[in-house]
Amino acid sequence: MDRSRTKKALGSEEEEGRISSLSDEDLRARNKVLEPKDEPSAALNVSSVDCQTKLNRKNHHTNEFEKAGNIYRRGQAFVIRVEFDREVKSDHDVILLQFTYGSRPQESKGTVIRIPLDLKPTTKTSDVTETWFAEVKNIAGKGLECAITSAPDSSIGEYRFYIETNLKDTDAVKRYEEKESMIILFNAWAKEDTVYMDKEEERGEYVLNETGRVWTSRTWYGRPWNFGQFDDPVLDVALQLLLEGGLSDVACTSPVSVIRCLSSLCNSCDNNGVLAGRWTKEYPKDCTIPWKWTGSVPIIKEYHTNGNKPVRYGQCWVFSGLLTTMCRCLGIPTRSVTNFDSAHDTDSSMTIDSHWDEDGEPLEDMNDSVWNFHVWNESWFRRLDLPEGYDGWQAHDATPQEASEGIMRCGPAPLTAIKEGHVYLNFDIPFVFGEVNGDRVQWVVKKDGTMEVSQIDHSAVGHYISTKRMGSNDREDVTNLYKYPDGSEQERRVAKFVNRYSTRRKQNIYKLDTTKVLNFTVSPPDNTLIGDDMEIKVAVKNTADGPLKLHLTVSLVNAYYTGVAGSRVKTQTFEETINTKDEKIVTMPVKGTEYHDGMNPEGRFQLYISGKNIDSGSMESTQVSFVLKKPQLVIQVPQTIEAKEDTEATIVFKNTTQLVLTQAEIAVEGSGLLAPQTIDISSPIKPGDEVKKTVVLHPRKPYYWGRELIATFTSKQIVDIETSADIKVIRQNKDNDSDSD
Repeated sequence: MDRSRTKKALGSEEEEGRISSLSDEDLRARNKVLEPKDEPSAALNVSSVDCQTKLNRKNHHTNEFEKAGNIYRRGQAFVIRVEFDREVKSDHDVILLQFTYGSRPQESKGTVIRIPLDLKPTTKTSDVTETWFAEVKNIAGKGLECAITSAPDSSIGEYRFYIETNLKDTDAVKRYEEKESMIILFNAWAKEDTVYMDKEEERGEYVLNETGRVWTSRTWYGRPWNFGQFDDPVLDVALQLLLEGGLSDVACTSPVSVIRCLSSLCNSCDNNGVLAGRWTKEYPKDCTIPWKWTGSVPIIKEYHTNGNKPVRYGQCWVFSGLLTTMCRCLGIPTRSVTNFDSAHDTDSSMTIDSHWDEDGEPLEDMNDSVWNFHVWNESWFRRLDLPEGYDGWQAHDATPQEASEGIMRCGPAPLTAIKEGHVYLNFDIPFVFGEVNGDRVQWVVKKDGTMEVSQIDHSAVGHYISTKRMGSNDREDVTNLYKYPDGSEQERRVAKFVNRYSTRRKQNIYKLDTTKVLNFTVSPPDNTLIGDDMEIKVAVKNTADGPLKLHLTVSLVNAYYTGVAGSRVKTQTFEETINTKDEKIVTMPVKGTEYHDGMNPEGRFQLYISGKNIDSGSMESTQVSFVLKKPQLVIQVPQTIEAKEDTEATIVFKNTTQLVLTQAEIAVEGSGLLAPQTIDISSPIKPGDEVKKTVVLHPRKPYYWGRELIATFTSKQIVDIETSADIKVIRQNKDNDSDSD
């Protein structure tokens, strides 16, 4: 793999005088240690090199990669065996191993690593050091076996390998270049590596697990996702992105720099990254809508096949799944995380603004967006670039929202810093803090255009923060890693501290009296099947010391999960007098025909509820989002199947709605089971119709870890229907089971 990063710059006349004009090729040609040499002498000649790839890859937990070759993890020994043309004589022979990295390798830059061999074999493994080292394990006749350990902070990527031989007290050198290169990755098993994780269960989940869950609704059931980090061409593309991102050789040692690069290039906003985002109701015909994706591999394959052109289209959970794949592929422990009621702070105020007119009607176009949910990533590593206390999970995000240092990326931000409000640290902590812990400020816009604060909600955002639990597909709540409990003394302490860094700190909105006297309890119709009539109930409780005469407004709006409002469905007003401490329920019925035409195919809606005190003119409000229920998708397949044998799986969809579904497709994939494929359903699916489609699974080998078959159903009218099935792949012939993981 070509690691040249400077060809464009070197060819530019404007760069003359600023950087060296010597090309990568010319520099390598001048570097004598990169030349194969065969000077006449009695020194050893290399006959062959056995990289013992299968054994080393198993020991390095890289045997699942489809990509062939030497793929190892840094800070861990790998073994090679070298055959020479004659017997090795430890008293006379000199052997040196050399590894080179990058397009401009130089010993002075640490990208040419030269390791003299002590030819006295040892069976004792040396203590891990901060540098590369090698130990001879055995010398027998013409053969030599040695263990080589890369530095635990080695640059990740491709290395070339050389063997130098000469005789003691002579200058004549022979230099052999091994035709097979090797790739070094991060190592969560090595204590000296910054990505080290202590527990095997954690490493298995966050580095090795090829499937997972991404939460897009507030249920225990997450959306299945095939990360497929070991499939081709994931590793090649991940390493290529580091080149496209212009990372220096030194930057490739750090998970911080690598993640900054990947979070930028997983989206297409800068430098033709992998995936383009789109959040519209309608999509072009020649694209893949976000809900259709079942995993990351088809995205990466399409990007690779089409000459690194951005793939269309993704939304936040797709960007997160893609970034999890890239990070796990490179060895960085990573997981996808969902934040519900996720604020999008556009002005670094760390507050979220909502606006209403004086009659209680929502002014949606003026609002900051609060995404119903937003999915980002966390990766585990030590932060050597920060003071002590910020190691562990780091939040980062590939979904393009706000620029970070001029580029669409976010993080990595230590969760400890987010929780404590240390927004002055790197990277992008103010933005992530606002997503999970910002205050929602309700503004009343008067007829003359002036505004006043009517309410501040300290617990409007950052709920139910979810990720997949280790060892199961259940949800784990990680809200406590991001914030103190809403309303607690610690949470208010952090908010007060953070306000010192807010762009709105001089407005003193927190000194205003915004005491609430109304409690709204909304019963959203989220058990209503999409297309059916629904009923919205709102309970309003008066907590004031006296009765209140209220003008209540309930508005239903078609919505996107990003919090952006679509078309208005219905608004209804109520005049109610509620005695102190009493509660009244108002009901707004909505027929299916009232929302069909403008409905987003997600079936997602936003409720805006306001209560205006008729006597005083003060107003309080709230907002609630919900999604209507959808039909189910089912996979029928045996729980256990045999490797290298065909097995049929049937995917069943029944249209239980009153809608006619058109332009329907079923997408299906399963790492190690079958290649990703799409099944078009040409005929309209009428109410009550059932569709059955069969695919053939052909697992390439048995697996210790279970496999997962994932399917999605999309149509013009309804999207976001998915399912999965767990499958164990075995081989009946136990004597031939050596290629299982």
